[in-house]
Amino acid sequence: MAKHLADRGYQLVRVFSDVIPDSVKALVAAGLEVDWLVTIQHQGRASATAAALKGVGVTAVVVGSEPGVTLHGELSTFFGSAIAPEKLELRRNKYLQSEAIRAAGLDAVHQTLAHKVADVEEFIRSIEQSGATRFKAVVKPVEGAGSDGVTICDSAEAVRAAFRKLEGTKNILGLQNYAVLCQEFLEGTEWVVDTVSCNGVHKVVALWRYDKRDYHGSPVVYHGMRLLNVEAEPSLLKPMVEYVTAVLDALGIREGAIHTEIMATPRGPVLVEVNARLHGGEGIWLPIAQACLQYTQVSVLHDALFATPGFAVIPPTPPNPMSKHGAWVTIRSPAEGTITQVYEHKLERIRALPSFIGEYFAPCIAVGCRVTQTVDATTVHGCFNLAHPDSTVLEADYALAQALINEGLFATEVPKASEADVLRVANDAGFKLNFDGGRSGSPVISHSTSPLWGPAVMTLPPLISVKDTDSSGKVLREVRRTWRF
Repeated sequence: MAKHLADRGYQLVRVFSDVIPDSVKALVAAGLEVDWLVTIQHQGRASATAAALKGVGVTAVVVGSEPGVTLHGELSTFFGSAIAPEKLELRRNKYLQSEAIRAAGLDAVHQTLAHKVADVEEFIRSIEQSGATRFKAVVKPVEGAGSDGVTICDSAEAVRAAFRKLEGTKNILGLQNYAVLCQEFLEGTEWVVDTVSCNGVHKVVALWRYDKRDYHGSPVVYHGMRLLNVEAEPSLLKPMVEYVTAVLDALGIREGAIHTEIMATPRGPVLVEVNARLHGGEGIWLPIAQACLQYTQVSVLHDALFATPGFAVIPPTPPNPMSKHGAWVTIRSPAEGTITQVYEHKLERIRALPSFIGEYFAPCIAVGCRVTQTVDATTVHGCFNLAHPDSTVLEADYALAQALINEGLFATEVPKASEADVLRVANDAGFKLNFDGGRSGSPVISHSTSPLWGPAVMTLPPLISVKDTDSSGKVLREVRRTWRF
């Protein structure tokens, strides 16, 4: 969104919330960098941050990512679009979301918010007494994202273990897991419904069907996502659209971009969660939406905020027919290790597919770099974007790309013990930094890497030899933008 606005001449100020981890601050895909007029670090008082924003001429605030949702709601009060306090909490808390829509007469997941072991035991008893033919439940952070910390449990002991694993920890967004959400397991297919709202009018700007499968023992690994319109499956998707817009009304959402996850179950659509921000994933889905719809959630949000006549002409659901049929396929790793070879011939086969329109590789996909095993949405390592006017061609290309990825796009080996804590950073400008995160002294910079790129903590020791540069500060800024691990 920031890049979209910057390219159209808007001057932009960035605000970091007080809960955003440093690793997320630096998570900017190549080509999406923005020259910010000012960067402000919020420190707990929305009135002070709002005063600072107004002092540099800010006239509107837009949520950037999940850790900024609550702060955006608080700041909106000072910029003419106040959110009722009782509705603000619904923007992040998944338990309260489901309870609110249940109170509105909409179908909702059966759940328990577990603060202590006794709450977990009560939930287990409710599952055992439900009459289900088998025990199955979901345990996850109450304010998480991207499948982080999600465990599918097939026994009471598995529920207890999942609770103990999350209790008192922080999630991927750096937020404290003050409680654990225990839910019934919903049988069905998961969908994403992306919307943009303006003055209470909701436009469904994309319908994405998740392709989640078991992958080397992990049950919720994203293999891809298919973009569809209502007419592709009208008996399923028309009620889903009606359900989602009713959910937004029940949560008091009248403005902005929303990313809603829905499970299509035998009893109908059931809410998984509402995320009060744009569809995430570093924008890897944008080329597909643009090719298939001729607009994106980002462009429609711009119109809703700054060009309402443009918002008015957007159809209420994705157009029929779409310009093309589209999907993306995730790049996955079956194991953690150091990449020893990238199979370029397989990459070229995917790039030669008739539907191939682009790709995104995390910086770790290079020989000598470390990759983590893919276990959820946050540990995929990129994607291939596909779009084609013929849906049959798209389906064939999608299947072939999945097969090639499952065969493996690269070879890995277990890191040597002597290199377990050593990270190597390089960028295309030609300089390289080698440092040892386990044996350095007091660091000048500590930085957790993105979960997309690896689990290590990047620590720059006090003494680093940097060649072919005129300023270490410039070097570090470039590393921050273009690093590879």
